[in-house]
Amino acid sequence: MMVRYGLRALYYFHSILGLVPYELNNQNGLRRSKCKRQWTLTIGCTTVVLVGFSFCTVWLQDTLSFATFVDALLIRSLVLVEFTIRYGTVVLCFYQLLRHEVSLHRYVQRFVVIGKSVIVRCNSRSYASVQRMVYALVAKMLIADVGLCTLFAMNSGIKRHETSAHVYRTVNIYVVMMSSQFTNLLLLMLLFGSYVYGQINKQLDRTVHRLASFETQQSYWSRRRVRVQQICCDASDTIDRLCTLHQELTEIVRAIVSIFQLPVLLMNLNQFIVIVSRIYFVYILSAQVKHRSDYMSYHRFFNSILYICFEAVQCFLLALGSSVIAQEARRPGTTMNVFVNAWLDTRTERSIELFTLAVLTTDARIKIGGMYVLNMAFVFSLATTVNMYLIVLVQFQLNID
Repeated sequence: MMVRYGLRALYYFHSILGLVPYELNNQNGLRRSKCKRQWTLTIGCTTVVLVGFSFCTVWLQDTLSFATFVDALLIRSLVLVEFTIRYGTVVLCFYQLLRHEVSLHRYVQRFVVIGKSVIVRCNSRSYASVQRMVYALVAKMLIADVGLCTLFAMNSGIKRHETSAHVYRTVNIYVVMMSSQFTNLLLLMLLFGSYVYGQINKQLDRTVHRLASFETQQSYWSRRRVRVQQICCDASDTIDRLCTLHQELTEIVRAIVSIFQLPVLLMNLNQFIVIVSRIYFVYILSAQVKHRSDYMSYHRFFNSILYICFEAVQCFLLALGSSVIAQEARRPGTTMNVFVNAWLDTRTERSIELFTLAVLTTDARIKIGGMYVLNMAFVFSLATTVNMYLIVLVQFQLNID
């Protein structure tokens, strides 16, 4: 019951933001709705106009505000680049969502069917893992997303009273919230996809180990050839069914990722710029707070630390989810390679070979734009790149001084 409430909370919150253009129905699950599509279109157009207007306002009115402070001008340039990328991310998210609405609905419906066909055969312990995933997503939405965005709004740290600064900040917080909820939708797909893969792997593992008992208990099974033949037929049917579900789930995940790969690419780029610019800002704050007390403040320092943590968490969770689902998708290859030195019928051997070949020839990794793989190695690469750019920026600042 609590899982259902958690999923409904995620659904209604993302529906209010216009990120779910489907209606929830108790009998049929998600179904297409003209009203929800119109709401998504309205939110998308309003967001595009509002963000574009605030960006132009800040750009035209405040461009020369920090011309006498080179470090602040550099930081401001990075922030404007960040805002531009985030603006493009939100626009592309709504565009891809509306453009591929029919395809996404079909993928989600099939995804749910595959999940139900696997979960029906699960025990209470497996259901507990679903509860933990839902609770983790709800906690992330409330604490990391809503909580930190609320702190950003309350702790503005703006000493200047221009309207453009407040407009820019308010719209930026809104866009940050939208981007984080888009990340939540991807995390939901990755987590439940990895869970479904995990249940497929458990059923496959039980089936293969049952066949392995023919080898460990040869004296027992040698006198029961009819029973062995029946078990082999059941195992072959199970392996063929799991192979079909595995391949179809892989195609669905790859299709959804291909639809949103450009927004994810822009999100990762924006996370890199945010981490670099805010760490450099904290360094400048500690070095020149005495000289520019009108621009530097404790509130700005606190917000920068929170913002770094916020984007780092988003990036880490997305990479972790991608890494876990790819690992679970490749695991059947290891399970099927268990050598069974016992008699198996031809159909069972062929089912094992086909499943193994399908796993080995399918790349289940999450590739973004064909440029990089989203996994934990990407997080390490991002950290080293951030470190290198920070060294360059610090050297640039030292040369100015």
